[in-house]
Amino acid sequence: MPILKWGYFMNRKTSVVRIFGSAACAALFIMHTTSYGAEYNGPKITFEDIYANPDNQDLNLNYARQQVAAGDLLSAAATLERMLYASPNWDSARLFYALILFRLDDRQAAIRELNLLDGRPLSPKQRALAQSYRDNIENGGSDKAASGFSGRLAIGVRYDNNAGNALADTLLTFADRSDQSLFVQAALKYSNPIGDNGLKFNAGIEAQTRRHEAFSRANYDSFGGTAGLSGNMGDAFVWAADSQIAQINISGQRYLRQYGGRLTLKRAIGETTALWIRGTWYDQDYDDLAFTNIETLRSGDKLTASAGLIKNFSGKSFLNASIGYENKNASDAIFAYDGIRVSGNFKNAFNNGVYINGRATYRMLKYDGPSFNNPNPTRREDNHLYGRLGLGASINAIGTMMKMTDNPGLDNIYLETGMIYTNRNSNNSVLDYENIGAELKLILDF
Repeated sequence: MPILKWGYFMNRKTSVVRIFGSAACAALFIMHTTSYGAEYNGPKITFEDIYANPDNQDLNLNYARQQVAAGDLLSAAATLERMLYASPNWDSARLFYALILFRLDDRQAAIRELNLLDGRPLSPKQRALAQSYRDNIENGGSDKAASGFSGRLAIGVRYDNNAGNALADTLLTFADRSDQSLFVQAALKYSNPIGDNGLKFNAGIEAQTRRHEAFSRANYDSFGGTAGLSGNMGDAFVWAADSQIAQINISGQRYLRQYGGRLTLKRAIGETTALWIRGTWYDQDYDDLAFTNIETLRSGDKLTASAGLIKNFSGKSFLNASIGYENKNASDAIFAYDGIRVSGNFKNAFNNGVYINGRATYRMLKYDGPSFNNPNPTRREDNHLYGRLGLGASINAIGTMMKMTDNPGLDNIYLETGMIYTNRNSNNSVLDYENIGAELKLILDF
């Protein structure tokens, strides 16, 4: 698909190992591990050892320490949660659990655990650490105060049984043909707090390129950037506003250049659930390609409005669903449309480092005029369906499953395979197409 969902990598937290919190919180984590012996340098503990000795507190605590040292925070959190269920008054374990929840970016859950420590007979050092965690979380020390650079780089191969029309979306239509392609995707984000009131400056760039083995008309390059601000209004309400610019080249020629802006509002309705609304506006300028002569008629602005709900199950598992409206103006009515969009995406991370993710979009579009190649005066109507299902794991997790040496340094490199389905059904059958694709990519998060 040539039109990227700009800000996709910027808004969705999809990495298995991320940069969590601010430098202050990193210092607190080091302070906690060194002060309470949370580091683990003993023999390797396997899950089978835990399964055989579920009531051995020292073994379970050392297993949690080991998993933290290896970067597997989900396993450590699950172990501590099980221990606290059996021993709810184990205050040092709860303090350790609260910090891990914080590093998993589950701010509300971390606050909940810290609240359970109120009134407990903590030592002065424990109480000071608990208050430090609380201060950093409540004052934006979680993701809202993180600063610096983060990014993603992916390289992969893909097969499509209808390569040209996998590019089409509402745009070009090619004759059916299968093809293989190579692609590279990259995104870089910068974020920095402004003052101590939760306001942040955010900026990012992203790019993608795809080269097919035979069908050069389906080759494309896309690149763009964003810059804006985000902040919060109270504990449960956050906002983000940014400007965006992007360009798409097809077959080495500029096809689309657009600029605009986006406003997002999100309100928490529980510890793990939030509602959000978003509006975007773009001014789109299309150019003809060497093999087209009417693409400039697509030029005009585009408006979208959507609302959705996101549910976080852990720092690395979530479900997001939305419904929206889009309106595209164009120089000619044959390319102007409006309609409804229904979307959803999810990710689920397993304790062994394997994850699955997926996304789907269904669009019902009605054009202002008939199809350009259809003498029937009936207004054009299209139904679009797009879906992708992925399965992946970190290189370290794959190595562990193959009985190789554990290497936490490979936890932020993943191998992911995906299946893609694209379909457009129109009241002008000439515009119908279907594509089934598969891809394999290597991903680096940093």
